Amino acid sequence: MGRRKSSAFTEILLSCHASLYRYARALCHDPPEAEELVQETYRRALSAKRKPAPLADGPVRRWMFTIMRHIWQNELRHRQHDVRRDPSSLLAANASPGESPEETLLRKALQHEVRQAVDALPARFREVIALRELEGLSYSEIAGILECPLGTVMSRLARARALLRQLLGSPAAWPKESER
Repeated sequence: MGRRKSSAFTEILLSCHASLYRYARALCHDPPEAEELVQETYRRALSAKRKPAPLADGPVRRWMFTIMRHIWQNELRHRQHDVRRDPSSLLAANASPGESPEETLLRKALQHEVRQAVDALPARFREVIALRELEGLSYSEIAGILECPLGTVMSRLARARALLRQLLGSPAAWPKESER
């Protein structure tokens, strides 16, 4: 890779950091472990002999998510105990400008409830929710990362949303995919 291409590739890699960290937090629920997972992902990406062309961040971003998922799956295979979970990890609870203290409290309570519900999902459902709802990836991008058919992604996402509706109650309040 030439110096210019290498620089563009590095910039794209760095632009993926926040997304990778959110995905790592959704996978492992532990901030220090998520940081280690992101670092290992970058280490492997930078040392890879075959890298995607840095024409756009989409292919590079999917490639990074795939690397992270493979690292995580390998880590799970080698573990002898369950991952320590941090129930306050998935969504940020920063106050919005102009928000009253009551509104902030209600929003934080709702975020905590959603966080707990997402954490209660089985890993295969939690993963598709994180990639779709937190990272905004398309179904085909998720299928590529998870290395499964598009129909499987759609099925898991529908099942995950249904489980979240059950866990959170008031299913009528949740928008259907066609309403988004």
